[in-house]
Amino acid sequence: RRAMSAVALAARVIPTQFAPPDGQRLNRSVARASRVRVSRATVSPRALQRADGDDFELLRELGTVSYAVEQQAGEATLKWRGGDDGTVPDSFSVVGAAPLAGGVAEMKLYAGKVVGWEGPDGGERGPRVPDVLLKEYCNEPAASMADTEVDAYTKLYSNPNDSTIGQTWDGQAVGTPFDPASIPVVPLIAYFTSDSVNGVGTSLWTVQAWGPGGVSRLAEYPGKQQEVKKPSFWPPVQRVRDVGLGPRHRFVRNAVKGVLAAVDAIHRRGVAHNAIDASSFQMSTLKDQKADELEVRLMNLGFAGDLTEDKRRGDLRCAAIVVAELVFSALSASGSDKGRTSAAAIQRLFEQVFSLDMTQAREYCVEEPDWEAVVEFLDYRDRQGDGFSLLGDMWRGELSAEELLARAEAIETPYD
Repeated sequence: RRAMSAVALAARVIPTQFAPPDGQRLNRSVARASRVRVSRATVSPRALQRADGDDFELLRELGTVSYAVEQQAGEATLKWRGGDDGTVPDSFSVVGAAPLAGGVAEMKLYAGKVVGWEGPDGGERGPRVPDVLLKEYCNEPAASMADTEVDAYTKLYSNPNDSTIGQTWDGQAVGTPFDPASIPVVPLIAYFTSDSVNGVGTSLWTVQAWGPGGVSRLAEYPGKQQEVKKPSFWPPVQRVRDVGLGPRHRFVRNAVKGVLAAVDAIHRRGVAHNAIDASSFQMSTLKDQKADELEVRLMNLGFAGDLTEDKRRGDLRCAAIVVAELVFSALSASGSDKGRTSAAAIQRLFEQVFSLDMTQAREYCVEEPDWEAVVEFLDYRDRQGDGFSLLGDMWRGELSAEELLARAEAIETPYD
């Protein structure tokens, strides 16, 4: 039923102008097993819907991701709904009535295309240009993550305040439908079951929109080789903005705001991520010169759950570690030093050495020559000392993500 509610919601509020025409037969297969036959193509690059393996074509494998999963007690049967009307259960159950096994959850990532879809401009996209990112959940621990991810997206997409769709007195539809891309979370388009690509067993699959930056993650940014722009004599204001540390400061500032905006968005919809790190954020670009165009989206909701006070604080603590690692790794004079600026090292410095005393932490950082730009970024125009104190407030989780975001929106750099 939970899966069906997602389908029904998508059908009700999501425009499907990008879907293949009704009645079009989709016969290009992702996997080889027989599947539930669908009478109408239901895949849209903007909607969360129950789909079928035949709706997608794999272009290339991107890699394998593994997570450690703790054992869960109690019954844990996963059945996703299928059939023409979505009411027939698939014959897929990962554990039956036994407790969900712990272990290593394995997922494979693929770049793929939606079969029969044409781009918004009406022209067919290039044959090697991906439309979507497909995740194959390859074993039992991974299957539980797939179910959790779909449940989380269903909740994210069920907020009535995100749509103004209504009817006039004579039955005419008015208003603006909900667009999943309006939330700073990577849109989940569809989900389905099919044979595993390796031909052994059955896998759950989810389908996400392919971002403008592909699968670029925030974790990759500090070590990314950047283009050095040659300084120009005129105009002087533009010269200050676009050379030296200007673009890097603005990129870091905008990334910090993007991280908090994404956390705020899911918290306002009652969802906790529960596994935030620097690899949880998809980036539209990793180029400093495109800092003003940066878009940050949260992803990997396989450990998500209902928002509680403890989980809210946990998400913000993890976001603070992400932000601190970003600032120190990206702005350190010696570059990204995994020994001193890794998440673990920064966490140990602030939590264990200074016990989140941000005054002492700042004094220590001022004495470190490599971190001159870090202090400049966090101290610029003093902001009533808000650079370091904002980081501390995020870490302690005493304020909401919305309140922290409002303060981050006021961050300036010497190069604005």
